[in-house]
Amino acid sequence: MKKISVWLVGVTVLLLMSVGLVQAQEPVEITFWHHEAPAHRVAAFQRVIDLFEAENPGVQVTQEVVMWGDAWIKTLSAIEAGTLPDFQFSIPDLMMTVYRAGVVEPITDLVKEIDEAYQLFPAQRDMYYHDGEYWGLPIFTMVMLWTYRPSFLEEFVGTTEPPRTWEEALDYARKITEVSGEEVYGIGIGGAKNLMTTEQAYIFLNTVGARFFDEQGNVIFNSPQTIEAIELYKDFFEFNPPGAEAWSWGEIELNIAAGTLAMSPYFPSVQKRFHEEFDSDDYAAAHIPFYNGRRGTITYPNEVHIYKSTFEHPERVAAVKDFIRFMMRPEINAILTAVQEPGGFFPTTVAASQADDYWNDPIVSRFENIHRVAFEALADYANLYGFEYGRWVNLGIGDITGADILADVVHRVVTGAMTVEEAVAWGHAEMEKFSEPVPLQ
Repeated sequence: MKKISVWLVGVTVLLLMSVGLVQAQEPVEITFWHHEAPAHRVAAFQRVIDLFEAENPGVQVTQEVVMWGDAWIKTLSAIEAGTLPDFQFSIPDLMMTVYRAGVVEPITDLVKEIDEAYQLFPAQRDMYYHDGEYWGLPIFTMVMLWTYRPSFLEEFVGTTEPPRTWEEALDYARKITEVSGEEVYGIGIGGAKNLMTTEQAYIFLNTVGARFFDEQGNVIFNSPQTIEAIELYKDFFEFNPPGAEAWSWGEIELNIAAGTLAMSPYFPSVQKRFHEEFDSDDYAAAHIPFYNGRRGTITYPNEVHIYKSTFEHPERVAAVKDFIRFMMRPEINAILTAVQEPGGFFPTTVAASQADDYWNDPIVSRFENIHRVAFEALADYANLYGFEYGRWVNLGIGDITGADILADVVHRVVTGAMTVEEAVAWGHAEMEKFSEPVPLQ
């Protein structure tokens, strides 16, 4: 009887060990959201995932695409429903929204580790620093430049040189539109209530010196500088194609490629089409022109943040951090920048920006000057609304952007619904509704 009991105990132990072994071999599954819907961008993400899984057979990674236009509302809905992914790609103002919702954990140690290994660009890194912690890690970044078609400048203006001042740019836009008989329009800027209009309008604000907030976080949108910037936007809008009041990113890129637009302050991200579809060099980008000796543009460091719910599962947190470390390797980061969308996404570390894997990409190599101008702009004058002071000054910026207030101001002006002064005053009042200044420490 005693022998049978010992045998049964032994069998039981073996069975439990087998179950434990099976459980231990089950892969860790992690899911993330990003907002890059074009098929070639999804393919680039999948290529990175496949390389990571080959190196880490115990982890399965799933990407899910949420369109930028739905990013705020779907994120807030997921917070409400408790269906957030493990981590998400984001931009500073969207990250601010989830920070205010109290659903993210700081990742300071990971940011410092990556910084030490690859040297993050400080201006990109510090947009995610608040209250002694880093809340996100920039994986790649974006910057708008003065994009143009050299052949149109030569044909209708008599030069291939881009404009050096805004006065010159406006003159170029007028000449191109008039001389071409409106077959080619001088400028491409949006007038719809969407994020793209916000991005382009901020270039005008930043160039003129207008701000949403002062250094104490007070709303100062209704200012002579903002009125001047929106007046300038309105002046350029006259040389836009009909229907631009409803444009988004796709229409700008489509019209640049189709030869309807000669110039646009925009992401220099149509390189892939000119290289692969047209085999053409008739696409360039220059620095934003000077306005009274000053120039400015917009940059968007695309970060990842990890949700608090993920930290309830240590094995998933470890897998997420390993995947983030993997994406920041210079040779892998080149897939997410040079391969995914050359000119659309740029590295955020010194190591990745100097990597042969980046500069030897055939499209980057062909449009090398655009990339060098972009890195100069990122280092010199690129900025982001609400983050111009090297620290978070107003926690309401995420909701202000989510409500498309700046774009709405532009839309009301270019559609004739309000004067510039009325629209700017309206925008100021709307921003006040979301304003939450961060006191100086």
